[in-house]
Parts: sequence; structure tokens; C-alpha cells
Amino acid sequence: MADFIIANGYVVTMDPRRQIYADGAVAVEGRNIVAVGRTKDVLARHRAALVIDASGKLVLPGLVDGHNHAFQYLSKGIGDDVDIMTWLYKRVYPYETHVNAEEAYIGALGNYVQMIKSGTTCFNEPGGYHTDSLAQAAADVGIRGILNRSTRDIADQGAPLPEKLFENLETNLRQGEAAVAKWNNAAEGRLRCWFGLRYVFNVSDELCKAIKALADRYKVGIHAHAAAVEGENEAIQERFGKRSLERFHDLGLFGPNLYLVHMGYPNEREIGWLREHDVKVAHCPSASMHGAYGVVGNRMMKRMIELGMTISLGTDSATAGRFLDMVRVMYLAACAHRDQFADATIMGAYKALEMATIDGARACLWDDAIGSLEAGKRADIVVVGMDELRWHPNLDPVRSLVYAADGDDVETVIIDGRIVMRDRVILTVDEERLKRDVIRAGKAWIERAGMRLEMPWPVR
Repeated sequence: MADFIIANGYVVTMDPRRQIYADGAVAVEGRNIVAVGRTKDVLARHRAALVIDASGKLVLPGLVDGHNHAFQYLSKGIGDDVDIMTWLYKRVYPYETHVNAEEAYIGALGNYVQMIKSGTTCFNEPGGYHTDSLAQAAADVGIRGILNRSTRDIADQGAPLPEKLFENLETNLRQGEAAVAKWNNAAEGRLRCWFGLRYVFNVSDELCKAIKALADRYKVGIHAHAAAVEGENEAIQERFGKRSLERFHDLGLFGPNLYLVHMGYPNEREIGWLREHDVKVAHCPSASMHGAYGVVGNRMMKRMIELGMTISLGTDSATAGRFLDMVRVMYLAACAHRDQFADATIMGAYKALEMATIDGARACLWDDAIGSLEAGKRADIVVVGMDELRWHPNLDPVRSLVYAADGDDVETVIIDGRIVMRDRVILTVDEERLKRDVIRAGKAWIERAGMRLEMPWPVR
């Protein structure tokens, strides 16, 4: 007997045949999906004490946020309308220096709740500090995710790195391995832990090679920012004698477990290496547009998508991209490249949804269990309301989702077979108390850091 059945919905499975059931149902038993199909067929074979009526609703696999700095949640607003060096050295690094473990936990909890409320059921956190806080918050709220611990052993990244954020080679390796040992496959398997290379500028050759060896030994991924912004390749070439991706390739990092973020500036030779080694990529269009990285305007991301590489979508962070709504990110991914190249056939809604679900799961090395609605996979399911006027006339629910909706239309979220949000009410934490905690923690770190942001207009 199933624990519950979602019935009468417009079910988009994302299975290998990309089957859609206009009147579909999904049966869940324990942590797993046990049946997907036409409502009449599923109800004929399965019974459940709880039947969730999804009439007039869209039923999807949970969305995968392929790149999100949960650690940066309390820094919302400090990165607006500034260049990237100001953002890093006068905003983000002071934040990372001053936030304590309790505040990191509160911020991460807020981050995950905001994700869930817009349909995200799995994230990949590229590495911050207070990994235990980030992981514990994920375990408590019930979300699925991958943690990475920041590693960087070069203190000078074109400007001095704050001393508190620098660790030597041995400490980086010891702490990274300890995080993997503690959190990989934790929370009943909902959490995984990888090794992170924070940024190509501040990781030594020795650290890169050692991280690769550890990741291969533990059979986990490596999450790294690379080829992210204009001028990066030239700066890396000047320092290390090679472009960013050329350096990683020659150090032996390339392989199916390497996961590279932003990636606006590879050349054709490097794209050939990426394809040959099945390297995964995360595309964060909201961060590129907010921070002026140039990824959206560069033809290389479009090129990699057209070549069929495994590319996920990500929000980057609540400060870098400014929102955590993967539905809005799908819109940007589907549309932004079209304007740049004056070609309305680029991408499209269906490809954007693939990138936010099954492609995201594959990029995160988790597509055996999540990313699609199929019997035997984990029950990560999102139910989206289609009642609002903006949906109608609803000629194509998938295109309506990507082009007309937003995450506020998400009504119910199920992760690992557990209902964590029902009728837009989070069931695992007290959201009102969390809101108060986020406000308090945000004020506390800003006061300690002595940070003051200038407003362009007078505030009286």
C-alpha cells in the first residue's frame, strides 16, 4: 500500500521518453516513487490513505539548484550595483570573515526554506565556511543537497585575501576530508559532500592535484569556479603560464566528477577537452546578469548547450543572483541567449526545464535517484498551482511555467517521500521565528563588520 498518491495532475515525468500525462498520478511508498502513469491506471493498482488531488495543477520532479552559496544568504543586498572586485574584497570577504557558526546556520536555514518555497528540492553548495552549520540546517529542514568545503591556499588573488579565509595546504586537505567523512551520505542519504576548489586564482597546483586524488578515492565530485569572468584567463596565464581550463586539464583534474561553474570563457579547444572527459558545467544566468560576468553575452555557453554537454542551472546565491527562484532562472536561461544572438529558436522552455531537473541531477552525479518521476527513484516532487490568471489560456503548461509563472505558484513540495511544504506552509520549521532570527543575525554581522552601504538617494 502506498503512503500517498498525487492524482489528477498534469504530470511531466522527465523520464528518458519525456512522457507527460495530462491526467496523471504518482504513487509514493516510503522514500520512493512506486508508480507513475495515468490516474486511472495508478489508482487501479495502488491504494493509499492519503490522496492529494492535483486537478488543474502541474506535477514535476523537484528542481535542482546546481550552484548556490547557502553560506552567503545573510549577505543579501551587499553586492548590488558594484563591480566584481568591490563585491569580493569589500563586501563578500568581510561577510565571510565576520559571520559565526550560529549565524551561518540561521542563514542557511533561511536559504533552504526560500528554495523549497519555489520548488527546489536539491542544491549544490560550492563551499563556504561553517560546513557543519550548513549541513545541519539542511538536515533539519529536510532538503536534499551537496556540501563542499572551501579550499584555497594562495592568499593573494590580485589583492590580499583576509587572513582568516586563508589556510595552508595541509589544513585544507585535512578539513576537506573531515567534512566528506562526516557529511557524505548523512541525513539518511539526503546529504552528500564533495571537495571544493573555491576559485582558480587561489588554489595551488599541489592543492588541485591532492583534491583530485581525494575526490577519486571517495568517489565524489569536485566543485570549482572557472573561466567565469572577462579577463580571468589572461590573469591566470600571467600567474601560472596557462589559461584557467588549460591549467586544470594539464593538472589532471578533468573527468566525469569535475563540476565547473559559470564557464563563460572557454575556447573551442577547451570545450573539446570538456566533452571528451564528460566534465559537468553549471550555468547561473541571474548571477551573470546581476554581476556583469558576461557569460550570457558570450557565445561559448550557448555553444556548450548546443553540443549537448551536461549543464545544470543555478541561482549562485541570494547576493550574487539576488533571488533563489529556479523558475525565474529557467526563464532567463531560455530567453537571455536569444536576445544576444537575435534567434528565438535558441534554447526554449523544454530545454530549460531539462537543465533544472534531469540535467541538474546528472551534473550533480545523482541522476540515478532524482531528476525525474520514475518508479524506483526517490520521491522528490513538486506540485505547482496553475490557477492564477497569468497561466491562462494555458495552451502548454511547460511553456506557461517557464515563461509566465514564478516560484510562488509552487504549492506542495515532497523531498525523499516526506511532505515538507503543503499549501505553501513549511512543515519542518517555524517560518515566522526563522524570519525574526534572520533579521537579528543579519543586523549582528553587519554591526561587527562595520559595513555601511551608501544609498544613491537621500533617506530621511
